Amino acid sequence: MKDLDFSFKDIVELAKDVILVTKAYPIDAPGPEIVYVNKAFTELTGYTKEEIVGQNPRLLQSTGTDESTKRAMRIGLEQQMPTRTTVKNYSKTGEAYWIDVSILPLKNAQGDITHFCAIQRNVTEQKNIEEKLEILSSTDSLTGLLNRRAFDEILKNELLRFKRHNEKYSALMFDIDKFKRINDKYGHPVGDKVIQSVTEACQSALRPQDKFARVGGEEFCILLPDTTKKAAYAVAEKLKDIVSNTSISTANENITVTVSIGVSEVEKTDSEHTALLDRADEKMYQAKNTGRNRVCV
Repeated sequence: MKDLDFSFKDIVELAKDVILVTKAYPIDAPGPEIVYVNKAFTELTGYTKEEIVGQNPRLLQSTGTDESTKRAMRIGLEQQMPTRTTVKNYSKTGEAYWIDVSILPLKNAQGDITHFCAIQRNVTEQKNIEEKLEILSSTDSLTGLLNRRAFDEILKNELLRFKRHNEKYSALMFDIDKFKRINDKYGHPVGDKVIQSVTEACQSALRPQDKFARVGGEEFCILLPDTTKKAAYAVAEKLKDIVSNTSISTANENITVTVSIGVSEVEKTDSEHTALLDRADEKMYQAKNTGRNRVCV
């Protein structure tokens, strides 16, 4: 090593990975105190060394990091054990970024742990790709609504919640009346526009906690948490009227459509989440078979 004309400090300073060193004590605020950051840190965060040295790493943390991750990091610090996790932080300008961070205890010549070194790699691009893939796997590409797979998972959890707390919920199942005629007469692009227009019209009347899904070609389902059958019927009637009064423009004319809606409320005897949908589906077909553009409970 004597023949090598460089110092390890130079390597750390010029490394592409972010390197941050803190004192081992105290762990609680105002500690752990930052004593060193390398050039990669200042480039990623926008903070200068003068601004960040003497601060603690919590300055960078955001609400995007869940509590279990924070607890794992704290346990690692308390037990003075190596820890690796993924954390969401904020830069000086408020831009969010994700890092894969390994926290390592550092010992002095006497073998006592005096500092922690955090080696961080920017994984924001990877995280963004993962989040986009997750969105694609759970949403309908045409409408942006939940797809059937994601909606099924939500319904399963809602049934479990009902079994524990006996909080009623209801579901609406509906589809667009005579949709095949629309596709045959105007073509699939207009059919897609109709589906999108119905989606937007219905979304305007729903609460933030309601879950809206496209479960088939022109078939939709809505979960209404904390909603009785009577209240769900009122929502269904409102949606029916909103859709029938929505004008959809085509190249040559404006068209309107109607929907047939079935309503069902969860029952204590339901052992599967699909039981609720089966009843709502049955009522939807009753609505269609008795004249369309109506609600059946």
